[in-house]
Amino acid sequence: MSIKKSKNILGIFSILIMLHHLGQKISAPWLPSGIRVHGLEPFVPIGYLLVAFFFFCSGYGLVKSMRSKENYFKGFLVKRLNRILMVFVFTEVIWFIVRVLNGALSLPLNPYSWFIYTIIILYFGFFLFYRKEKKYSLLLMALWILGYSIICYILVKGNWWFNASPVFLLGLYFADREIKPKSVHFALLSLIFSATFALSEFADPIYSAIGMSNYGLLNFLKVILQIVACSCFSLLIYAICVKTTKPAKEAPAELSGGTSETKDATGKVPAEGKLQKVLSFFGSMTLEFYMIHGLFVQVFGHHFLDDSIAPVMHINNIVLYVIVVFAVSTASAFVLKKACDLLVYLYIRSAGFRKFTHDIKKFILVVAGIFVLVTVLFAFNRSGSSEDAQAKIKEFRDKYITTVDVNGTDVAVYMTGEGEHTIVILSSDMFPCSTVHLKPTADMLASTYRVVVIDFPGTGYSEDCEDERTSDFYADIIKGTLDGLNIKDNIVLMPHVISGLYAYKYIEKYPEGVVAMIGLDSAVPEVGPRLLGGTYSSTDEYSWYMDRYMNIMGLERIIESKLGYVSTPPYDQIFIRSSHVEYIPVMEEMFITNYHQGAHLEEQRYSYKNCLSVMDFTLPEDLPAVFLVTNSIKEGKPYGVDWMAEYNNMITNSQIQSVRHLSGDPYILYYDRGLIKMVVDSFMTNLK
Repeated sequence: MSIKKSKNILGIFSILIMLHHLGQKISAPWLPSGIRVHGLEPFVPIGYLLVAFFFFCSGYGLVKSMRSKENYFKGFLVKRLNRILMVFVFTEVIWFIVRVLNGALSLPLNPYSWFIYTIIILYFGFFLFYRKEKKYSLLLMALWILGYSIICYILVKGNWWFNASPVFLLGLYFADREIKPKSVHFALLSLIFSATFALSEFADPIYSAIGMSNYGLLNFLKVILQIVACSCFSLLIYAICVKTTKPAKEAPAELSGGTSETKDATGKVPAEGKLQKVLSFFGSMTLEFYMIHGLFVQVFGHHFLDDSIAPVMHINNIVLYVIVVFAVSTASAFVLKKACDLLVYLYIRSAGFRKFTHDIKKFILVVAGIFVLVTVLFAFNRSGSSEDAQAKIKEFRDKYITTVDVNGTDVAVYMTGEGEHTIVILSSDMFPCSTVHLKPTADMLASTYRVVVIDFPGTGYSEDCEDERTSDFYADIIKGTLDGLNIKDNIVLMPHVISGLYAYKYIEKYPEGVVAMIGLDSAVPEVGPRLLGGTYSSTDEYSWYMDRYMNIMGLERIIESKLGYVSTPPYDQIFIRSSHVEYIPVMEEMFITNYHQGAHLEEQRYSYKNCLSVMDFTLPEDLPAVFLVTNSIKEGKPYGVDWMAEYNNMITNSQIQSVRHLSGDPYILYYDRGLIKMVVDSFMTNLK
């Protein structure tokens, strides 16, 4: 197989992968109609096929080089990983800067970097099992890839993390046996590829049509079909390369690096045509192009990364979008390649630079040692701070908390103030101890109204229960709590973010006694389809994924909290001018112990269904209501939803129902209590 031709094909494939990611961003069939733009649908399902050939070439090139070079494994990992890690580090720094500038810092920094982790795992496996090659080295490599796939599945990584990696084995096998495909093989491979690819693509409709009830089994079958499909695809490309390559004296070199020239009958290297030069250009920087193009797919997309983050520089025209992403990605990949080439050149030619890099390695080892030490200290500090917070937790409970028995569960309540109306503040799931977090806001309102703040079961000071966290469950808890407090009339619901869904359900089920609603960035039901759309093909897939993902999130949270690496919201800034500062340790401890644990995970697990349960909700015509919308929600349009428009759709009587814009973000409920009091007073005055 010609190295030059293979690298050219990989260059083409890197561009096709860019189109695949662009298609996923704007043309995928699962995207909501509001942002979907037709034109790139053919590229949406082919990503794993393209990547599979990268893995095939890597395996093929490794064996060919191993067979032709003496002492090939001397410094193997350094030679194979240096370039990859250089590109990885450069792109990670770029992604970090862009994420920070857009308030979207999270891990992994580059959502397309999974390929790097996978190829490194494959290289390590090859080094372990082929360094002292035995007759069962290929089998051990297969078990290595199987183990990697199982780990990816357990960690709830997408199928693309592992469905193409088995093709690496084919590269090893075909290079070792020097198998030359025949015409009959081409026809058979084409047939198998067409069948398995089509079945994998139509698996979900078939699943729905025959009424299967186990999505996990379906996903397993899809992965098997995808492995077969991408294996056949890679072998087809390999067959084409072999059939169209003229025999020539060519020094073996790995497909992932190195150069090679094919001479004609006169012994001269034929001049490259323009197309060949373009292909060679992209073939020489496939890694750089792959690692950087995803950034521009996101930067110029309808939203940055996902629909909960505002767009950066949205290009609405699909043709212009593709051209700009391609052009900027090409230029960036070229600069990135030259930067890496310069570092390699300096390392080879400059003794001073080599000494610098060796010093950097020592520095990294020292930093790693410090990190381990800091982790140990954090773990001890976390244990100590948790113990110290317990006294404050008990103090707050004894001074301020009332418990109400609701269907056998003790529900914690903070109640303060007196007045004709009772404002029931329902908190966001981001603050999993409402009675503590909302006490300052409740106290501000208490000068005029009676205020009730509820800790839902499993959060704050409330007991947990085993009930499903449906919107009906939350509505029933609110009703049971208010009944236990003997509050039945003049109820004003004041939901915040996700609890808006529960307020809507309460109004549907228990309208008696509710005289008004004040929603602050109150969740809109249309968010539900967006939780599903854009990623999942069906509700069964979403539920199956969420069940596994929530378990992993809970485990990660436990590990993070034990090690002390848990960040909390900026309570010191939110409550900076409040006497409530003394209870910040309580807030932090409640957040650490409740967030992404137990009841909070269950609430997230049911978020999609809870949105659907109130999808057709509209305000009763005789119910005064105001939707307060902050800047970040109005302008950012989280999840791609126009929240202002959705609020207006819920309004049925504009005389007593309205939408009001507030300058700030959803935290405003906690840090600008004076403004909240003023807005509530204004609304309640009109109500009276």
